[in-house]
Amino acid sequence: MVKRGSANKSKWLIPLLGIPLVMSACGNNSGETPSSTNSGGNTTEKTKITYMQWGTQEEINQTKELLKQFNAKYPDIEVEVTSKDWETYWTAITAQAAAKTLPDVFKMDEAYLDKYAKLGAMKDLTSQMTDNAFDASQFEPNVLKKLQSGGKQYALPRDANTIIMYYNRGIFADAKTNPSGVKPPVGEMTWDEFIKLAQKMTVDKSGKTADEAGFNKKNIVQWGLVMDAALSADSVLESQLWSNGAKLVNDDQSFAMESPEAMEVLNTFSSYITELYAVPNYGQSQTLSKDPFLSLSTGKVAISFGGSWNATEYKQAGIDFETLLPPKFKEEKTVVQVTGNAISPTTKKEKAAWTLVDWMSGADGQIALAKQGQSIPANKKAAEAFLAQDDGYNKQVFIDSQKYAIPVPFFDGKEKLLWEIIPQKLSNPMSGKGDIEKAVQDIKKAYGK
Repeated sequence: MVKRGSANKSKWLIPLLGIPLVMSACGNNSGETPSSTNSGGNTTEKTKITYMQWGTQEEINQTKELLKQFNAKYPDIEVEVTSKDWETYWTAITAQAAAKTLPDVFKMDEAYLDKYAKLGAMKDLTSQMTDNAFDASQFEPNVLKKLQSGGKQYALPRDANTIIMYYNRGIFADAKTNPSGVKPPVGEMTWDEFIKLAQKMTVDKSGKTADEAGFNKKNIVQWGLVMDAALSADSVLESQLWSNGAKLVNDDQSFAMESPEAMEVLNTFSSYITELYAVPNYGQSQTLSKDPFLSLSTGKVAISFGGSWNATEYKQAGIDFETLLPPKFKEEKTVVQVTGNAISPTTKKEKAAWTLVDWMSGADGQIALAKQGQSIPANKKAAEAFLAQDDGYNKQVFIDSQKYAIPVPFFDGKEKLLWEIIPQKLSNPMSGKGDIEKAVQDIKKAYGK
């Protein structure tokens, strides 16, 4: 998707700009600058650190609740929390890094980690992980790798939201919306199997399905599958390239989408729109929902890709849904969008900052996050707490999908390729309005590597 970053990536509410939310919270920080409080005549030394994140009011409240639990274990740190919206956040990080006024700890998205690592805006945590016996085995290797640059760890995982698939149980259960009586999809089907099912769930006004003679492609009232590979290049297209043995970019950052395996994926996905009529074209998809990940909520879509965060929105919309792993070409591959916490390289409160970051990524902090139910914990030890909450659908998919995450960290410039160049150059050709091979060459030229 074009926008990323919070548990609810599809919309951004009014932010809290620079409003401090002071909480008590951390550990043994002898030698660090203390502040003193006095209660009943006793003086207790505390270390005050700052923490900044992007997000909504709901997400700020969740951080406050997490810090209450952090404070119960580490009562000797005061954490001042500030928040900004997604766009403003990165402008602030850039300015603060230049002025050397970064908060002690701040939230970092994988998409920008390489950029800010090269700017020297984050402390290399590799040696601290060794010195503090940080247990890296708590995380899937590809999750940790998402927060590395040049082989060095610059942030520790906070959450690992995943891209999966959803289907509408109600549509499959109703003979009017499922005239062929097909069973719902299951995880790890091949694309050939999956698209045949999607055709049977694509219905025109007269009740005919897309695989039947006489189907009216100009009067479709229900779509079997919504998938915008161009608009969702980061969350759908790249993983499916990997599934077919292809890549978007090579390890040296050079463009790699010209391979026969990559072209097979693009042409296959285009055929679902232009020949099989099981997937809407760009314009039709936008008519359903500006965000294709929310199309299931229209009641006119049987199956769609979606983020783990969409489960909350679908529940609020009253959609009876189920989750599953995406289909595959050759191997199961998924996308995990990792956010983490970084430490300022100029902090004077290094011990306290590390304690906060370590706790938020460790079992205690991750279990507390899992119990909130809004984000997918990155720590394996927190999975049990997350799964223990029965929300009426298969949450195990979110945990399983981390095992299949493609090992492709962002680098500076890749976000433009995924969020601007590919959507602009590929959307129309994938819908049959233009040549795909030429579009790939145009993408390569615009990317410049």
